[in-house]
Amino acid sequence: MTETKKNGRLCIYQSAFDSRETVARVERELEKRNIPIFARFDHERNAEEAGLLLRPTEVLVFGSPEAGTRLMQKNQSVSIELPLRISVWEDEKGKVWLAFPRMSYIAEAYGLALDPVIEKMQELLEDLAKSAA
Repeated sequence: MTETKKNGRLCIYQSAFDSRETVARVERELEKRNIPIFARFDHERNAEEAGLLLRPTEVLVFGSPEAGTRLMQKNQSVSIELPLRISVWEDEKGKVWLAFPRMSYIAEAYGLALDPVIEKMQELLEDLAKSAA
């Protein structure tokens, strides 16, 4: 699967699966790679608990402390962008999307454009999206 939408900050891919299956596929891919999931936010459930409606929308937060720490050692303010995250949501037409931050945008914003960790993070995010979608 190729990237289906572009904007300055995000890489967005369309999934061939429903939102729950897409999230489960991201989780399995992370597990296969021994990458810990630090948090999972189910915005649909949170909205429901507040008496509101929202189509399926989840965010997974994950990463490698080793990789993230290397970036923070160079510029601690990048910590606001870490750990990594992927959002999965269903739009009004029933299509499911995955999105994650474009690492080149983050790297440029924090003066880390030449850091090889950035490229590896981007590759990981793209691999996860392609495998899950």
